[in-house]
Amino acid sequence: MDFLKDKKLIFRRTLNFNCSYKSGRKEKRLYINLLNSDKTNSLISDLTKNGFRRSFDHMYIPICEACNLCIPSRINLEKFKLSKSNKRNMKINRDLELIPASKSFNNERYKLFKEYCSKRHAESKMGDMSLREFNSFFYDHKNKTEIFDLIDSSKKLYGSILLDVLNNGYSAVYSFFNANLYKRGLGKNLIIQTILKLKNKNISHLYLGYWVKDSDKMNYKILFNNIELFKNGEWVKKY
Repeated sequence: MDFLKDKKLIFRRTLNFNCSYKSGRKEKRLYINLLNSDKTNSLISDLTKNGFRRSFDHMYIPICEACNLCIPSRINLEKFKLSKSNKRNMKINRDLELIPASKSFNNERYKLFKEYCSKRHAESKMGDMSLREFNSFFYDHKNKTEIFDLIDSSKKLYGSILLDVLNNGYSAVYSFFNANLYKRGLGKNLIIQTILKLKNKNISHLYLGYWVKDSDKMNYKILFNNIELFKNGEWVKKY
């Protein structure tokens, strides 16, 4: 990661805080404030390709002491093929379609986000966001983004996903869905339909963020075929 030596880039370290994925452990991050950059899109692309993750106006990578469980992951879109599990998920959710986000869903999207947080991430402060804070988080960015909604034929909203547009790639920043319908696998369906949509754009990779082994929240990522992991400074196949 030679770009880390760029004297114009200012990286900082957080203090230790409670880990979101492993109970009883502490997390520490190396991060950079994107608001200080005049080339946000290029910087986000470079950082993402080197294992960083965007959160609000920062990019970060874990630098935890005595722990390296958070491994950056991405899907090779050119080689991706639907597995039997993917096909079952698509069949269960055949009534749903992924479409570009409509402003008419803004309030409904916020309501679904709040319900999702209360069901799936009750311990997180994300669910405390006001409508104004959510709008800033989901819509207001210096970099180029795209949002897609998961809807049925009656235009009912089932989920949404926010993507960063990279140089020949996309990064899934955040997604949420109707957590009451857990048997439908809506979170997985959001990713599958996003992959299929991006394949038609001749995009090379979809970055999924960190895979954490034995984490109920993050282990689903390793189940996709043609997943690649960032280890020792390079992207490698999962096996």
